[in-house]
Amino acid sequence: MKKFWKHGALAGGILLLSVIISHLLSQQKEPLRRRPVSVDEQHLDLMTVQHMDLTLDIRMTGPLYAYHRVDLYAEVSGILQNTHPPFKAGLHFKDDQVLLNIDDRVYRNNVLAQRSGLLNQITLLLPDLKIDFPESADIWESYLKSYRIEENLQPLPEAQNDQERYYIASRNIYQQYYTIKSMEETLAKYTLRAPFPGVVALTQVNPGTLVRIGQKLGEFVGTDLYEMEAAVTLDEAGQLHVGQAVHLSSEDMQGSFQGIIQRINSVVDRASMTVKVYIHSVDSRLRDGMYMSAVTQGLPVPHVVELHRDLLRDGHVFIVLDSVLVLYPVTVVADAGERVFVRGLTDGMVILNEAWAEAKPGKRLPDLNGFTSPASENLKSRKG
Repeated sequence: MKKFWKHGALAGGILLLSVIISHLLSQQKEPLRRRPVSVDEQHLDLMTVQHMDLTLDIRMTGPLYAYHRVDLYAEVSGILQNTHPPFKAGLHFKDDQVLLNIDDRVYRNNVLAQRSGLLNQITLLLPDLKIDFPESADIWESYLKSYRIEENLQPLPEAQNDQERYYIASRNIYQQYYTIKSMEETLAKYTLRAPFPGVVALTQVNPGTLVRIGQKLGEFVGTDLYEMEAAVTLDEAGQLHVGQAVHLSSEDMQGSFQGIIQRINSVVDRASMTVKVYIHSVDSRLRDGMYMSAVTQGLPVPHVVELHRDLLRDGHVFIVLDSVLVLYPVTVVADAGERVFVRGLTDGMVILNEAWAEAKPGKRLPDLNGFTSPASENLKSRKG
């Protein structure tokens, strides 16, 4: 019996609670509804048009190379000798410093023998000159006294007339002289010197090995001047000129570098439809093979409006006219990545300054708190 009364009391309580909740709900005048999100709550960004004059930067990227670079080849054959410092990759050399030495003892002795033969011929010539051409004898005698077999030949004295020239030629003096000069040029090729300050980038020989004619010995790269090769559009190329200052930078190195535009190619690359620009820079921090960025000022762009690229819709932007969106045509006159610079708008116009998914012609915006623009009023009167 007790159990029966307990269950009855519980059921009665539940019934009473249901009646109370039903009464409270019936007291509301309107059913609960989900509140819609208004356009006001989306905080649309609007902008009043104001033209300005801009100077756009021209940005370029490209590799950096040493302007002076030479591949070293052997023009003579022989055993490669030791040098100090050694010809090893990474070592720096001054201008005209010895890079490589090839054993030249045999060839040098041949040159000395030829010089000795010419000395003998001039010595035999001198007594005859004193008889036949006494006015030139003193000149040739002075030349003979300054003659050194260990040194390169000095230019022969000039003949006073054709008869003297024929007389000297008949003694085979000129032929021997030019033969020796040719041998001296060849002898100089046994020693390779640095043509400019630089560093050895590659070496393919070691001391003690036999070097053959035409064999590649290594690569030598200058460290005094660097050149950056960049590509620009045809329009940008028209804004650049030789001698223009450029600021260089690299992601791999802190700081900036000064550069000068040295050359602008007049031929368009058909593959990329760009024009090559060559920029020179001198800085001890630079390295051959770096990838660089360059910035320089282009021509001024007057009376433009700067907008985000996402605001464009087939050459139009949304303007606000009496709280209604209207598509208005503009002309893009410059491009800077995500930003564009346009003409065609009027100062004071109000434009939608964000990419709104619900934007469409005729879309009414909420109350703008009386925000209108004279330009919009003028546009309205012209359309009316």
